[in-house]
Amino acid sequence: MKIICTRQNLVQGVTTAQRGVSAKNPLPILSGILFIAKNNSLELHATDLEMGIQCTIPANVQEEGSIVLPARYLGEIVRRLPDAPIQIDATQDNNAIIRYGQSEITINGYDAQEFPVLPTPQGKGSLSIPEEDLKEILRQVLFATSTDENRPVFTGVLMENNNGCLRLVATDTHRLALREENIGNDIEDISVIIPGKALNELARVIGAPDRNVTISLGDNQVIFSMEDTRLVSRLIEGQFPNYRQVIPRGYKTRLRMRTKELLESVERASLLARVGSQIVRLAIEEEKVIITANTEVGRIHEEVPVFLDGETTAISFNAVYLIDALRAIGSDNIYLDLSGPLSPGILRPVEEDNYLSLVLPVRTS
Repeated sequence: MKIICTRQNLVQGVTTAQRGVSAKNPLPILSGILFIAKNNSLELHATDLEMGIQCTIPANVQEEGSIVLPARYLGEIVRRLPDAPIQIDATQDNNAIIRYGQSEITINGYDAQEFPVLPTPQGKGSLSIPEEDLKEILRQVLFATSTDENRPVFTGVLMENNNGCLRLVATDTHRLALREENIGNDIEDISVIIPGKALNELARVIGAPDRNVTISLGDNQVIFSMEDTRLVSRLIEGQFPNYRQVIPRGYKTRLRMRTKELLESVERASLLARVGSQIVRLAIEEEKVIITANTEVGRIHEEVPVFLDGETTAISFNAVYLIDALRAIGSDNIYLDLSGPLSPGILRPVEEDNYLSLVLPVRTS
């Protein structure tokens, strides 16, 4: 293999592919990035057997071929290369010589034949969605996934498609986020659980304007295909909880308020709450909500103006969960719907009806 490419393209390719490399790989070759030079482009592949990433960058291919290079060292090296044409020569004994100007670096690699092949889309249908839209959807739901690997279903995001309505749902049993998007695709209904880790990495590599993501399903995998990048992930097996059961159908108390005002007040209250149990209390009155926190460090009392529809009440939340939900909502004005001090609080944007997040209250007595 012998190629020449720009430093900018090489850094972009290595940085993207590196997201598919795990620090805990059981096989040495999985700690590397597979380089494949062909058709005047350079493909970079990485996988930890649960998730894989492939990206393509333009390159002057003088000799086709392939090699696997260790991602950890390669990433550090390419970011420190000068802004000049970079030449990479792979030798028959699995070494790569990186030349730049009058200098060169030799890296010991692995045989490309030993690297696992990333799967290609299979015939279960696909759907397409703008990158910018998917990135925003992921931002609004991923915060509610769990990090507890002992309950893998909760570490993932449920993706459903029913009659052209795409729905993503995440919950860690303390909170829940649900986003819907009408995509109008004429494909069969689907219901799969995608690892939150893979979707977090996807969110980092998408977002280009005027570009789409194609989502394809295999028997136990999902493939996200972009213009020059492909991300493959295994699906999570198991039964996602019946999220519809935990979302209250109505409310006894509805507050309308400015998102920023409530968020900033709860953030200030959380500075004291984090010392104890991270609890903030909301007392809802006719024209205001009073936010308080009382810990050994001190007390805080904040008042935020609201429009009240329904009963006055009081409820307590984990400050971190409430802040995460408020940051994700993406709207200047919100509704906070309550059905009592022990029922979930539901946050909805005033301007849209395609998103909600649920936060369970904290029992304080």
